[in-house]
Amino acid sequence: MKILNILILDDDPTQLELLKLMFEKIEYPPCNPVFTSNEKDFFSELSQAPYDLVISDYFMPDITGREVLDKVKIEKPCCEVIILTSGTTTKEAIELMKMGAYDFLLKPISFEILKNRLNKIFELKNLIQENGSLLEQVKIKDVSFSSDIIFKSHKMEEVINIAARSAGTDSNVLIRGESGTGKELVARAIHFSSPRKDKPFITINIATLPETLVESELFGHIKGSYTGAESERIGRFEEAKDGTIFIDEAGDIPLTIQIKLLRLIQFGEFQKVGSNITNKVSVRIIAATSRNLEEMIQTGSFREDLFYRLNVIPINIPPLRKRKEDISLLINYFLKIKSEKQNKETALLTDETNDLLMNYSYPGNIRELENIIEYSIAIARGKYITSKELPAILQSEKKFQEDTLQIKTTDYTANMALFETNLVNEALNTAEGNQSAAARSLGISERKLRSRMEILEIQNTFR
Repeated sequence: MKILNILILDDDPTQLELLKLMFEKIEYPPCNPVFTSNEKDFFSELSQAPYDLVISDYFMPDITGREVLDKVKIEKPCCEVIILTSGTTTKEAIELMKMGAYDFLLKPISFEILKNRLNKIFELKNLIQENGSLLEQVKIKDVSFSSDIIFKSHKMEEVINIAARSAGTDSNVLIRGESGTGKELVARAIHFSSPRKDKPFITINIATLPETLVESELFGHIKGSYTGAESERIGRFEEAKDGTIFIDEAGDIPLTIQIKLLRLIQFGEFQKVGSNITNKVSVRIIAATSRNLEEMIQTGSFREDLFYRLNVIPINIPPLRKRKEDISLLINYFLKIKSEKQNKETALLTDETNDLLMNYSYPGNIRELENIIEYSIAIARGKYITSKELPAILQSEKKFQEDTLQIKTTDYTANMALFETNLVNEALNTAEGNQSAAARSLGISERKLRSRMEILEIQNTFR
């Protein structure tokens, strides 16, 4: 990245002039700031040019910083947003961060803090651009994620960095992660950034195949090789010739087939089912699994030598619950594309709905989040999605959170009462029952002490 493109919105002329002076002093990172003072000019400019960062005031007559953040994340999911405010509470600040804000800065703005944030964003954008050949070529045509890998978390930065480096090699890759984390998306990214990008990218999911058909699907068969084999067919490895084959759920490959796969990796040779003819093929293997292969090796259900042949470059994709920074970006992205798919105005979330989605554990990961958003948009009666329009699992989560909060509140009240009782008794004991002295030691009036003793049912045993 050569320059950081920044769009600024503030209705206060004095504040805008101050920001202009600050940017004039900034030599690094190189910045191209554009200043706007009203909502119309801001969104017009946002739609016409690519921006890396938006800086917006929070309190404005026609629009709030929260609304700006909401709309920017829908229109430009990868654009960072910094909110300027003179009176945001801690709770509001946390909500803004949950919605996807990069940071919020208190007025009067510190030049050094602003420069520091710009440096960090510049470094982040540079890191993404260094892996640009990977990100730009992830053109997904037959899966329902996005045309780019959407992320913000450092954990996903590490995944993308390893994937980008692996793209230039011809080594086998093993992608590990829970179901729904986007393993195929990463596999496609590697292929379409590799020297084999103009050759086929073939996928096969072992878990969806009956065990008796796995060998035929992988290697093909000749006519009459088994009942129902009425004609010869080529397998996925032949289809992927000179390209890449993505073997999903590789942990489900039967042991008998693992031996044949190992031979293909070692020598580039295979035989079709029912044939004695040896075929040669050059293909790169990217495998994926959600299973613990090390445990399978210990139980004898997965070959250790095959594991090491596949696991040349390991990539571990963390579950969505462990990279919560990505959730807000994905929510906004899915709100946009799913609304368009259903020919609706882009849906928005109420604060309660947003909190539920941000704090949900997502056992089904990105795929589950996508389905939740699509379902909620479909049944929503208006533009805003309320908690009542979330799937049943989220309704249960809401009730669980409410019940937990009630229990915690009850426990807190009981614990505080016990703490105060012990404190008052200790003061009375030290003062040998003298309530005036006990009250002074506690820093309260004697009247207040008597009131608390009555509420807590404390008896003065020295009387």
